[in-house]
Amino acid sequence: MPESAAQWHARVTSVLASDGPREVPWTSWPTWPFLESEFTARPLEPLGDEQPRRGAGGVECEQCDRSDDPSYIFWRDELMMLGAPFEPTSLPFVAFLMPRRHCDLSDLTPDESARLGQLLVAVERAACEVLDIPRVQVFRFGDGAEHLHWWLQARPTGANQLRGTFLSLWDDVLPAREAGARLADLSAVAARLVELAGGSVPDPPE
Repeated sequence: MPESAAQWHARVTSVLASDGPREVPWTSWPTWPFLESEFTARPLEPLGDEQPRRGAGGVECEQCDRSDDPSYIFWRDELMMLGAPFEPTSLPFVAFLMPRRHCDLSDLTPDESARLGQLLVAVERAACEVLDIPRVQVFRFGDGAEHLHWWLQARPTGANQLRGTFLSLWDDVLPAREAGARLADLSAVAARLVELAGGSVPDPPE
């Protein structure tokens, strides 16, 4: 039988008590964003109730509520939409790929699933053609907001220190881009995406 959450927690807690946390090589990686090389893992807390996610059930869901906001959504079709992060960003390309309907990953219909896969390919092609980036990183956490959103991030071409695992941390610590320039780049990517995969670009905010 698969290991239960309680069994996992008991096993890991026991090993932590006897051996401590595993050593990690992160601080020796050239992509590690910080100079400090000493850090201590937090103690593992007891299991608790799952915390509610923002916008649960589509109630007070910011992704749904702002789905017609052109300062947030910069591309859309009948199934999917691309949004700009609410917070400042520093990387050349940071966006969210989301279903227009309020749902999570396991709730996607076959049509939505197929379109999502097509768009992951098409967005990278569009962004790499328009911006000076080598590729787009794609990841999803899902523990904050219930409305499914895939993070799409890209580093500048040749910025090898930003490769891989810590790209999102670099985006948090590097100076933020000017909002107008960031949105102009996203609009250019969206225009190319329309050519590649259809959809439309919302009218800019007045």
